[in-house]
Amino acid sequence: MNLEQAKTFAEQSFSNLDNLNKRWNLLHSKFLVRAIKELTPNKNIRKKIIPLAWVHDIGKIKSEENHAKLSLELLKDFKLDEIEKDCILNHGSSAKPRSEEGKIFRNGDGLSLFYPETIKFRLDVGIKEGKTPTEIKSEIEKFYHKYLGAYSDNPLAIKLLNKKYTNFHSNN
Repeated sequence: MNLEQAKTFAEQSFSNLDNLNKRWNLLHSKFLVRAIKELTPNKNIRKKIIPLAWVHDIGKIKSEENHAKLSLELLKDFKLDEIEKDCILNHGSSAKPRSEEGKIFRNGDGLSLFYPETIKFRLDVGIKEGKTPTEIKSEIEKFYHKYLGAYSDNPLAIKLLNKKYTNFHSNN
C-alpha cells in the first residue's frame, strides 16, 4: 500500500462518517504521520508504516469495538504483509506489537493525541458536549499517565510525550 492509495482510501471511507468523526479521524491520521517521523529517522520504516497511519482506524466506520480487526477486513484487497498487520492490530496503548515497526506505530498512535491541534480539537468537542475545561484536561492527564506506563520501554517516546504534555499543561 502506498501513501496516495492509503490517503484516498481513508478520505473516501471516512466520508461516510458524521462530520465530527470524519474530521477527528483525518486529524488523528495526520498527526500519527508526524509522530512516526519524530519517532524514527529510518526512512525505510517510515515509508512502510506512514501509509498505515491513514487507514489504521478505518474499521471505526463499522464499529469502535474491535476496530483494528475490522480495519484489516476492510483492507484485505491491499494484501498487507505481517508487519503492516502487526501495526494495525496492535496500535492501541495496551497492545503488544511484535515488530519494531509495530512498536513505533503504537507509540506514534498515542503520541498523536498530544499535539496542540489534536488537543484543541478534543477541548472544542468536549465543550460542545457539555464538559468543562477542567474535566477535559483531567481526561487528557489520565491519557498522559496511561501512555507513560505503556511506552516505558521507549525513552524517545517518553521524551516526546513529556515534551508535548508539558507544552499543553503550560499553555492551559
